[in-house]
Amino acid sequence: MEKLQRLSSEDRDNLPAYLDGELNEDATRRIESILAQSSVARNDLERLSKTYDLLDELPHPDAPKDFVEKTLATVRLEEVKVSISDQLWFQNTQKVLVLIGWTVALIIASVAGFAITNHIIERPEDVLVEELPLMKNLDRYEEVQSVEFLNQLTASEELLKQMGKATSHEQK
Repeated sequence: MEKLQRLSSEDRDNLPAYLDGELNEDATRRIESILAQSSVARNDLERLSKTYDLLDELPHPDAPKDFVEKTLATVRLEEVKVSISDQLWFQNTQKVLVLIGWTVALIIASVAGFAITNHIIERPEDVLVEELPLMKNLDRYEEVQSVEFLNQLTASEELLKQMGKATSHEQK
């Protein structure tokens, strides 16, 4: 009884090369040995051979005249490396970064301008705050007739002591 030996997946992959005569001697002997022993293997080879024969009967389409030219041009394009600065994503990223840079610069300039003008330009409120002690005592200062009178008062120590006592009694 004949031993049923199946082709391994590697031998099955080598069948088309066997039919085309492309296998080396060792692989060819191995396939011929299996074919001699197995009717299943011979059946597989016969079906593959018939498939090839059927393919040969199909009409052969003619390639366009510029097929080779287009194919070679495509291969050349794939070999050419596009510089990173020419790539669309890089250009878009560059535009976004420039926009962010200008935005940050504008914000910094605005904050610096505000800080500088806030310290240099006097506001009317600042003048009022500085003059507050004068304004609190404005009524007293209006009672004084002249600066000479104030100088005379400061020269008299007794008068100053009396005024100090009188002020302390008023505050109580």
